[in-house]
Amino acid sequence: MSSFAIIFVSLALLSQCKADLIGDFCKKSNNPSLCSKTLSSDPRSKAANARALAEIALENAVSATQASIRVAKSVANPGNKAIIDTCVETFGDAVETLQECKPLIPKQDRPSIDTLRTKGSAALTDVDTCSDEFGAKEPSQLKQASDKAYTFVQLLLIIANTL
Repeated sequence: MSSFAIIFVSLALLSQCKADLIGDFCKKSNNPSLCSKTLSSDPRSKAANARALAEIALENAVSATQASIRVAKSVANPGNKAIIDTCVETFGDAVETLQECKPLIPKQDRPSIDTLRTKGSAALTDVDTCSDEFGAKEPSQLKQASDKAYTFVQLLLIIANTL
């Protein structure tokens, strides 16, 4: 086999491994389709290892959680003000916690990974609080936004649990 053929086959296998890594993580999420679509469409994911995918998941988690705050404020009315205030507060807490995760992802020591997992779990709980507060009466736009945030925070936690 020529050197060119060996390189080609190696690159093809490497590409397949990255796709499998995305699939392995996303199939564990609450929304595998959104997860796969988002990770696969990010150009950085093509050569990404688990840590790089965690960084992409984190960016999406922060963005989606910030979007959830905007949606919560947009659906506020006198009848749901107390719950919306809780949603805005807990989404804000989640954003702060997620931002604390960024410097932990590249670290390879056990205490940093444990802290990343703890913070990911706390952010997941914060994001889920809004839906818990509303129950079945959650406005559909807010449900969609909080579900998207949940997917990416959960993905961060899924990946963190493999590091």
